[in-house]
Amino acid sequence: ETNTDSRGRYNFENIPVDTDVKIRIKAQMYKTGTPGWDVRVVDNTGRGSLNIVETTLFNTGTSQKIKYIHFPSGWGKYSYVTPRVAAPFAILDTIYKCMQLVLSADPSTVFPLLKVNWSELNNISIGHYDRGDIGSSQYKNGQLYILGKADEDTDEYDAPVIAYEWGYYYQDKFSRSGNTKDSYRHNDFLDIRFAFNGGWNTAFVAMALKDPVYWDTAGSGQSESRGKVINIEGGIPNNTSGWFSEASVHRILYDLYDSGTDESFDTLSLGFDPIHKIMTGPQKNVGAFTSIFSFIALLKKARPYDADAIDKIVSHERIAPITDIFGGLDGNARTNHAADYPYVEATGSPVQSATVSVTTKYGIHNRLGNFRYVRFSIPTSDHYILHISSSNGSAGASVYQIAPSFKKVIPYQSYSPAHNMEVGDYFEQGRTYLLVLGNHENPVDTTYTVTIIQE
Repeated sequence: ETNTDSRGRYNFENIPVDTDVKIRIKAQMYKTGTPGWDVRVVDNTGRGSLNIVETTLFNTGTSQKIKYIHFPSGWGKYSYVTPRVAAPFAILDTIYKCMQLVLSADPSTVFPLLKVNWSELNNISIGHYDRGDIGSSQYKNGQLYILGKADEDTDEYDAPVIAYEWGYYYQDKFSRSGNTKDSYRHNDFLDIRFAFNGGWNTAFVAMALKDPVYWDTAGSGQSESRGKVINIEGGIPNNTSGWFSEASVHRILYDLYDSGTDESFDTLSLGFDPIHKIMTGPQKNVGAFTSIFSFIALLKKARPYDADAIDKIVSHERIAPITDIFGGLDGNARTNHAADYPYVEATGSPVQSATVSVTTKYGIHNRLGNFRYVRFSIPTSDHYILHISSSNGSAGASVYQIAPSFKKVIPYQSYSPAHNMEVGDYFEQGRTYLLVLGNHENPVDTTYTVTIIQE
């Protein structure tokens, strides 16, 4: 047994002469120590078996021999005609590039185990993963699932798709992810957590693959474009640009990173190292939801000498200068679409209260306005009840402790069609909390009234 180098070269010592042998190659990247990794491409429709390639038998002869091994794609003139042996290794190649970007910033990185589930049966239906009904290429529960059904949607050679999903692995294992996935378009008005997560992944694709053009093939003959081809570098801000836009987020992040400074507003070329340090350091533990607000505020704090240049890039996306991790909650300048700004401060003493409205005017499920966040602090450590009333028959809430550490203290709960709900817990003095209001399952336009009462 041996490992190849980064170019696929390998060597066996002390092989018996004049002996019939074959070579078996695992679809796995593996390295112990520091740095280290274990990435396996397995068949989710084949009981999770590791994908392998075997040569036919050949004779070792009596002298040194070079054996070249070709992984066939399976493609005929117009369609796939034989098994797609090369596909798992193409997936590994893209993930290798993603890992190399991270290693360029931190050569001692140890990557947690990653299983990549790929099968020629993986399709866009939603159902049993062991049958291939995965719905879409995705990151879920620490694993990647990649589409592979011919003439429907194959993603093994769609490097941007794989790198995008690997971006969720990066956020999960090295940084912090603030939301669940959902379908959307790049110019949708999104919840700030979702806008940042998607924007980060798209920008990461361009950084890792050294190509600002994002594409995804699908359809008959794998020849159709699934969605619009996106040029991250050439994107033009419009009336959907802002702190709620995935497109704005990925343009900002890529402009901070890239070496091109031909745009008048972009004079920075930070590379990946400063971005990685923010993502894996202060952004991981920031006392707010992860968003373009928190990232830019933390980057400016780490690099005060670049603050003006950072503001120019951010302002190009119709976002006012960001001065705190909440984007304006503490009385600093608000951004555009101020009426949809998600944070609210509870006020009053000893009883604190807040009134907020959620809206579906931009759509449902992780869209802008579907959720509002009420920040509150506790004057005395004790058990408190949060009384929550909804004007329109749907109530949903969860609570996070955001300072001094970030953690969920009350899981998401919902009551529908009831108009009222109560959640309670022991809250500590000196801690800061965020109450998230909005119904995940049934978003509706409604006004919430919150009262926080010490028991």
